[in-house]
Amino acid sequence: DASARIVPRGGDDETFAGVKFSSAILPPEMIEKIETDQIDDFNAYWEGEEDEVLIEKVAPKIYKEPGKLKSHYVVKSFSTDEEGKPVDTGLLPYRLVRASENIDLWSLGVLAFTLLTGEKLIPSTRDDDCASGADMHLLHSWGTQPEVLSDLYKKITDDAARDLVMQLLKSKPEERP
Repeated sequence: DASARIVPRGGDDETFAGVKFSSAILPPEMIEKIETDQIDDFNAYWEGEEDEVLIEKVAPKIYKEPGKLKSHYVVKSFSTDEEGKPVDTGLLPYRLVRASENIDLWSLGVLAFTLLTGEKLIPSTRDDDCASGADMHLLHSWGTQPEVLSDLYKKITDDAARDLVMQLLKSKPEERP
């Protein structure tokens, strides 16, 4: 997260990731699948926000298969007060994610993949936000389809570099180096 300092858990200045973000760079733990009945509360949380670009950025993204709505995905984002503290998060359908080195390690893996292959890991916009709900679904479900990951990792020709990227892009934060 571009604006979160990493501090010890439970510290006075504990911070959370998700205020400023590029969704295609975020790890799976920062993407939330929300149910249709949660969308109204989610939208109510953001109701007073005046920044139209932010509203579009945090809006639920639809993932569908031909003829069928499958789900909605959002980044685990939140609004802050003047002191940078999260504003009442009771309407959000997720728990905030503590800022940690694990998020940065994932982002390093995304950057390394791009540098080593010349391709984006996740299809994204010019601002490195997921291009679609399907792309957010891919992130959210990272690691559940080994054949997809295998095809991606095969694009890295150097064995040591491939191993490093595979370690950085572990779906479980605690498994990252």
